[in-house]
Amino acid sequence: MNERERRERAWLEREVALAACLTDADRIRILRDLLRTADAIRRSKSPEEIGRDEEVRRLLEDRPARERYLALAERIG
Repeated sequence: MNERERRERAWLEREVALAACLTDADRIRILRDLLRTADAIRRSKSPEEIGRDEEVRRLLEDRPARERYLALAERIG
């Protein structure tokens, strides 16, 4: 495992440990905050910007980013 992979694993382990300590109320509050933030960002963008964002999201989900995420999950698991 190289240094980058060790850092990624350590970061992910810290995040999981922190998430395990959250109450359901904490999780709901975080999700609501994220939804409000996403809505505010979306409202501030033009239709062209939204279209470009959706295209980038689609491309990332379809190919390399998804493959990198799956590879990371396999290494950690």
